[in-house]
Amino acid sequence: MAMNSDNRRRAFADVVTIDAWHEAFTEETSKVDLHADVVFGTARVGGEMEAPVRFRLSVKRAEIVVIIPELEPVSVDKTSVSRDSPELEGRLTEIIEQATHASAEGIISAQVSASSGAHASVSGKARAAGDFSKSKKLEVSETIQLILATQSKTEDGHYRWLMEPGNSSVLKGRPWDAAKKPRLKLVDCRSDRGKGIPPTVRVEVRCRREDLAIEDIEIKDKKLWESVKNRIGFKNRLAAAESYIRDRLTEEGLQVKNISDVFGQITLGSTTAQPV
Repeated sequence: MAMNSDNRRRAFADVVTIDAWHEAFTEETSKVDLHADVVFGTARVGGEMEAPVRFRLSVKRAEIVVIIPELEPVSVDKTSVSRDSPELEGRLTEIIEQATHASAEGIISAQVSASSGAHASVSGKARAAGDFSKSKKLEVSETIQLILATQSKTEDGHYRWLMEPGNSSVLKGRPWDAAKKPRLKLVDCRSDRGKGIPPTVRVEVRCRREDLAIEDIEIKDKKLWESVKNRIGFKNRLAAAESYIRDRLTEEGLQVKNISDVFGQITLGSTTAQPV
């Protein structure tokens, strides 16, 4: 379907971008590495004149799925599937400071002369004018994973990686170095690799409705909002934001199943892995 071409699947490019590639299949090369580069972020949505609302959109949890079409002559080398933890890490540093205060005391002596000519000696301790202090700092560092990845399979048997934030409320950045860490190896199953069209696979990013973080919803134009609300039947601003997300993704040929349900499935991005 022409409408589903990759260059149109950019409805929420600031929320998630996805790129996938592998070496070309040849008569000499029947097994290649599949690389998937996925970046998560926050999008500012609703800048169009006709949009009744604007909001910020992020993803709290998602899955990256490798789709092997049923009729494509290609399979996965199970021993090659990446099941390890991502290497991209950050450092969390906490500085603990402890201060110690001390006072300086000195001995002060004085002599008192009586009228009789006798001398008396008086001595004692007195606090010096200035206190001094010292402090020490303990720096504690630990390694944290920016995005946690857990490998499993979908109910259809496709390999997937579940993405969860390691130290924030939403997904930010890359879960892995795509160039150094391929997801798996593809095996060309054609009996004669010199003939026919080479097999293709897709990589998708999916989530559930409850995994979307829709924040800072604003009504752009009160009159436009009333018009749209009355025409379409929106009950509140969140419903309008959900409708906007559904319409934009559907226009791009991406699948949205019941966005009003917290468990409704949404495909945020899809691309065909390109031979390089």
